[in-house]
Amino acid sequence: MFPMKYEYKSISLTPDGIRVKGDDITEKLAMLINDECNNYSKDGWRLISIIPSLRSEGAVVRLLVTFERESI
Repeated sequence: MFPMKYEYKSISLTPDGIRVKGDDITEKLAMLINDECNNYSKDGWRLISIIPSLRSEGAVVRLLVTFERESI
């Protein structure tokens, strides 16, 4: 029996548009995450982590999203 092998892919997500101090972009980030997860899942990728990678004015404005799938 051979051990499972995986491959990984990390992407950076940032919502488009101009932000003004105090803007709540939570819904924009949620839609981006949903869209990217649905797109990558079609190719066998599954979400394994989301890490905030940039903050501005106390709000998260960029995410580092990592997926994995079984290697072929």
